Amino acid sequence: MELRRGTDCPVSGWLREYWTPERKQTAWLVLCATAVCSFAAHGFLFSNEFFSHDSISYFTYATGSFSFYTSIGRFVIPVYELLKGDAAAPWLIGLLFIFWMSLTAWLVIHLLKIRTAGGILLTCGLLCTNLALTLTGATYVYCMDEYAFALLLAVTAVCCFHRGRWWVLPGLGALMISLAVYQAYFTVAASLCLILVMVRLRDNEALSGAVLAGVRYLALLAAGFMAYYGVWTLVCAVTGVAKRRVEESLLAGGGLGKLLGLVQDANVDYVKGLFDAGGVLGWWMPVVHGLLLALLGWYLLRTLMDKQRHIGNKALLLVLVCLIPTAFNSSAILLEGSATQLMTFANELMYLLVLLCREHEERQGAPLRTAAAVLLCCVLWQHVVYANQVYLKKELDKTATVALSARIIDRIELLEGYVPGETPVAFVGRLDRNDYLNRGRDEFKALDKTVGLWSDYSATYNLGRYLTDYLNYPLAWDTETDFSQMPEVQVMPAFPDAGGIRMVDGTVVVKLS
Repeated sequence: MELRRGTDCPVSGWLREYWTPERKQTAWLVLCATAVCSFAAHGFLFSNEFFSHDSISYFTYATGSFSFYTSIGRFVIPVYELLKGDAAAPWLIGLLFIFWMSLTAWLVIHLLKIRTAGGILLTCGLLCTNLALTLTGATYVYCMDEYAFALLLAVTAVCCFHRGRWWVLPGLGALMISLAVYQAYFTVAASLCLILVMVRLRDNEALSGAVLAGVRYLALLAAGFMAYYGVWTLVCAVTGVAKRRVEESLLAGGGLGKLLGLVQDANVDYVKGLFDAGGVLGWWMPVVHGLLLALLGWYLLRTLMDKQRHIGNKALLLVLVCLIPTAFNSSAILLEGSATQLMTFANELMYLLVLLCREHEERQGAPLRTAAAVLLCCVLWQHVVYANQVYLKKELDKTATVALSARIIDRIELLEGYVPGETPVAFVGRLDRNDYLNRGRDEFKALDKTVGLWSDYSATYNLGRYLTDYLNYPLAWDTETDFSQMPEVQVMPAFPDAGGIRMVDGTVVVKLS
């Protein structure tokens, strides 16, 4: 039976009404912009393999990973990994990353009502080249798409909270799943909620309405986190897995004095980060950040001087502006100062603030709009440069470690009585602490200021895992016995000296440092 014209199903009618030509054009623009910027920044990562750090043991997922992920509260990751098989294939990870980031950019653009083509392009580029994602790809490539998925769910939760009514229920579900994939993007959701309240105040909505919206966002964020924590506790109880890393967060307590100290440190670190000229991006980024802050200050001043806006809105807006460093760098507070740059995606939401002001301040004039776009293009370009330099360094580190591993295997196999796969082998020290083999390259010296990992010029801190999991060498690895305290081992020189590998009580001992 054919449906007559005008009597088709309500869902298809709603889709036709929603999927307007303008939205189609925006969707294609978002997809293309995200793909181009992602490949510009991460294309080398997606088309090569240079597993390092924990990626050495997880480029094929361990069968017992569920217990580990459950213990640290990321119990949805093993379920997600069913989508992409049991191998961390970089190209597939790249495709999934672009898909999730395109959806994320679409939601952010819709949430912040960014309409101009330039604003859309910059939003997509700045989101997918965020420095936190670059560090994730260089260190934990197998998590690249998973963290993008967690980010998408965090943004989805905010969109649902913003719509209100029954939408809060799927919003809470999205926030819970986001936390169960990667907890760090909870700070992105909280920061976006803060921005939405500021938009309400800027648009001169009733002060009471803006305050109630802020309280509702806080309540929903707290409810989502509590629900996630409850589900995590239940999963741990059912599976018999003990929680880990809880003591590293504010969940362990510490009192008001400790909290205030963390807030102060987070604010200071955030400002210092904006004006740090010692990293790979050099003096260029502090200058750009200074000009962007000047633009934001000008936008704020215009808003505060507008006599049509209520005095209460202005006062609360000024208070919330002062809270921006605290919100954007809240990961440092929640993790008691131990958060790494892998967790600082929210720090770069300042760029979205500039885009938001550029989009909605019609009186700012063409020169300021152009200046803001040029400065943000500079940020985007520097992010692309940074990503490619980091990935090149990791590729060189891997190549050096492959050559080094072959030399170590040759030396081991030359020992009298050694039988591959049968004679136990033990490692003393760490490759990244070997002064001779881990010397730095002057060309990448600026990367030393970016998380501790980048000062290592070996592909992993664990050479034994590199030999077994990466090179598939039949190594009978003794990880139980501590050989470092034996007198005959203590007098051994470190590899590559002639005595750096020797047989000790039937075990091959490789002294790395």
